[in-house]
Amino acid sequence: MKILAVNGSPRGENSNTDRILQPFLEGARGAGAETETIYLRNKKINHCTGCFTCWTKTPGVCIHKDDVPGLLEKVRQADVIVYATPLYIFTVSGLMKDFMDRVIPLLMPHIIKRGGQYIHPMRHQGAWPKKVVLISNCGFPERHHFSGLLETFRCYTSGPDMELSATILCAGGELLKVPELRESIQWYIDASRRAGVEFMESGRILPETQEVLDRSLVDDPEFFCRMANAHWDSAIDRQPGPVAATGDAPAGTLSPALPPPPAGAGKPETFQEAVTGQAAMFNPRAAGSLRADIQFIVTGQEPGEYVLRMAGGRCTAHRGTVPEPALTVHSPSEVWLQIARGELSGQTAFMKGLYRTDGDLGLLLRMSELFSGKNDTAL
Repeated sequence: MKILAVNGSPRGENSNTDRILQPFLEGARGAGAETETIYLRNKKINHCTGCFTCWTKTPGVCIHKDDVPGLLEKVRQADVIVYATPLYIFTVSGLMKDFMDRVIPLLMPHIIKRGGQYIHPMRHQGAWPKKVVLISNCGFPERHHFSGLLETFRCYTSGPDMELSATILCAGGELLKVPELRESIQWYIDASRRAGVEFMESGRILPETQEVLDRSLVDDPEFFCRMANAHWDSAIDRQPGPVAATGDAPAGTLSPALPPPPAGAGKPETFQEAVTGQAAMFNPRAAGSLRADIQFIVTGQEPGEYVLRMAGGRCTAHRGTVPEPALTVHSPSEVWLQIARGELSGQTAFMKGLYRTDGDLGLLLRMSELFSGKNDTAL
């Protein structure tokens, strides 16, 4: 069986769409399929002009001299076509829409009634019917956003020449590209690979696997949206606004700056070593003119209160508290120590609720950039 996969993402091989597509194809190959992936972003595909020359003056041949004729020949030879596209305005991407529009040379202009409906018959009768698989992902945490895309493909495959045989629609697909979450969402990748095997063996995805694939990657939509919004806030304005707790130490319990760890010190053994080590890894170039305090409220084996103060291209660590920190981190000491030692991903720990924060989530997202030493100390 020949499977032609068409990836319509502008990000091509680096897309979340491909992170679902390739395991599916891997499973299919393991079950005996011959597969090929076409990345539309690497092809020259002109817009259909609606001239109908391919129906009249040069039947089956488009006026455009681009890559589409070769792609249509691959379509004719395939047994299965996988349409893989990110969700763009509740439907396919622009690249995929151009490709689908340009399939018209494979159709005949006449309208006939077949199977209870009126259709354009296919030009090359021996090449049909085809099985169609739809793979998509979206940034929203809910599956209902795929309803328009799904209806498009139900109509697209409603005639006798194509059958919508399987769908994989992944909500919260942005999580697929986060390396720190790879282990926690491996179940989804495994299910996609299993779906490829099942499709080859039975022509469909079995109900138990489909049930897994229909699950969103997002357990808590509200939390997911807060994190997504914090990311965009950080991307739109790379410098957080002024906060009250900057400059000279305000009235409160803030201590003098703690001494940095000695040169050549190994991994931290205490929370204080972790926080002073973090200050020592401060990247002033990444911080620019940033002025902000990060407050740590520490529980667990080494309870206490600490502050990282960023101002004037420097970062210092202190014991104590400040009245209005830009960001407050509530963490057991042993969790943050694992992060500082590189034994635990800060992002994974956060997603699992091993520590929590208040305040500027955009600042939290910048911490691996602001403290860009050997250890990935946060998100």
